[in-house]
Amino acid sequence: MAELVTTDTAEAASAEGAPPIPGDVAELIRARVGERSAPLVERLFRSSLVLEELPDETRGETPDAVPVGRLGGLPELPVGTAWPEAAGRPMQLLAQLDCAALATAFRSTGPGAEGWPLPAEGLLLFFHDEWLSDFTGRGCRVLHVPAGAPPRPAPVVERGTPVVPAVPVRAARALSAPSYQDQELERLFPDDFLVAFDLAQDLAERMPRPEVRLLGWCDTDTGRPEGHRPLLQIGSGALAVDWGECVNVSFWISEEDFAVGRLDRVRHGFEVA
Repeated sequence: MAELVTTDTAEAASAEGAPPIPGDVAELIRARVGERSAPLVERLFRSSLVLEELPDETRGETPDAVPVGRLGGLPELPVGTAWPEAAGRPMQLLAQLDCAALATAFRSTGPGAEGWPLPAEGLLLFFHDEWLSDFTGRGCRVLHVPAGAPPRPAPVVERGTPVVPAVPVRAARALSAPSYQDQELERLFPDDFLVAFDLAQDLAERMPRPEVRLLGWCDTDTGRPEGHRPLLQIGSGALAVDWGECVNVSFWISEEDFAVGRLDRVRHGFEVA
């Protein structure tokens, strides 16, 4: 049974605090790595918000049936804010999310949820280049804008600007665990990579993998930009879109920018089946 190691590793793993771990998952971790190592594994877990379609018949009936924004649609861009472009083409809006509603959902669903890390007012607009032609990560933009502007019509261009059909979404806080690709588990057990691999497999089978997740860890097999964490990830099954062989799109933010709330250097990622 693997047991852990150094003070440096412990301090790094505890940087985000330890959200409450479900009992069955905690037992699984202890069975795999032992009592001494389990707390450091648990400290790697992150809080996230799972975004799901809000059915018409349930809207507004309960707190979890309150929309926090929508996937797709037209952006509410204030006057003077340009529609983002990539290589001279208008980008496609993938999500418009209400910051205050997200913060409320994040804070109101259990202990450990006080530290909402994103803006608490206004809107977050997630645009990407639907041509998926830039492999350097520059094919996206995230804008933080004031709420209240009317929807901006899509720019008139030769091929048109594909608009994703709007899907209102609700949010529920959920724990998110690292995968083996994230390497944090492997770093905890440098002398026995199989322990980290087997634990990652256990967690992948036990923890949910939603189509749309805000914050947390990456649920897909897309590349992970070094020094970055996922900001938003969207599976193609959540939208009425045709991305060809692309199965998901993700937005990545550096740890440095995440710490200070800087959104103008977010990177684009996608996975091809």
